[in-house]
Amino acid sequence: MCFRRLVVVTLTLFVSNIFAADAPPSEEQTLKWLRELKSLPKVHYSWPLPLRQVPDAVLVEYCRITHAISISGEWSQTRDIERAVTLCKMVNTRSPKIPATIGVNFSVWHRRFGKDLPPTDTGPTHWGELAHLRRRLDWIRETLAGVNRKYQANVSVSALLLDSERFHTKTNDVTWNEAMTAKYDAAHEIIKELFPNVRVDWYARGAVHPGASPSGWNAARYFTLEEKGDSFGCSLYHGPEIGYTREIFRRTSANADKHGCKEVTPWIALASGYRRLTTQYHEFSVNWNYDLIYSWKLGAEVN
Repeated sequence: MCFRRLVVVTLTLFVSNIFAADAPPSEEQTLKWLRELKSLPKVHYSWPLPLRQVPDAVLVEYCRITHAISISGEWSQTRDIERAVTLCKMVNTRSPKIPATIGVNFSVWHRRFGKDLPPTDTGPTHWGELAHLRRRLDWIRETLAGVNRKYQANVSVSALLLDSERFHTKTNDVTWNEAMTAKYDAAHEIIKELFPNVRVDWYARGAVHPGASPSGWNAARYFTLEEKGDSFGCSLYHGPEIGYTREIFRRTSANADKHGCKEVTPWIALASGYRRLTTQYHEFSVNWNYDLIYSWKLGAEVN
């Protein structure tokens, strides 16, 4: 399995608590385990972290290991950004080779744009969606600058993680597909205007995944691949099924080659994923305690 393209790994934490278990370990035990771990060689972002529920000591070790604190672009408040900055600063005082930064999650085209409208619509909710994106990102930028001054820090936003599953391409409908591209590009331009150096990661852009087709594989239809973006992405939600996991990345990487994209970001489901059943093909389990070897193997290969 070759992750030669992989620069940033997104760890998608679907469980409600990142330490969920039948018998949760004590904070002391959790810290002992975390402190024994080396920092990862690549940045690992995540779904928004439960910053108000987890002690600082635990989050500092998490930040040290992953090089990132991830927040919600839509719901975060000033205290969340303060927490993210202070955690990153504590880690960065150790002068790591990879400085800890902030990842921002956002579900663009899901909040204001009319749920039943086609991508060709550019009415009030189209502009409302873009205004909402700009307003929230501008608030994050200004708040982060103020918090950095307050704490004499220099923590940056390094990635925008965009989960946008609102549209699907149509075969032989150029107008529809071009409208999709225009919507993604409009969001991309706002992001780059406010955060010029940020990495823009669209969920499942260019992904190839198992599907009901003669080959057993389908290309994701969320994007035309004409839109602007810094990477392709794929969902690694079959952790214990190593063959699927490897082939999803291989095929997505080949698709990236075909379209001249040099980076592929896997979005990984930890302690969760598509679980085989006797009553149906599979279902997504949100609290799956699969064998440790699968977590170990996946971590080793993506890094």
